[in-house]
Amino acid sequence: MIEERNANMIIAKAGGNASQSAYNCKVSIPKTWADKLGVSINDKALSLKFDGDTIIIRKA
Repeated sequence: MIEERNANMIIAKAGGNASQSAYNCKVSIPKTWADKLGVSINDKALSLKFDGDTIIIRKA
């Protein structure tokens, strides 16, 4: 079963030595999804794939 949710991207100006036009982009996922992936505070590595239209997130 595919569970679907709507979300907004979090866009913030990058800090540090980044250029003035640099931005960070983030998307939050529900904790229940992170739990099902096996992500925890001590084991949080992910693999991201992007095909130009779809982003796939997997546990690394």
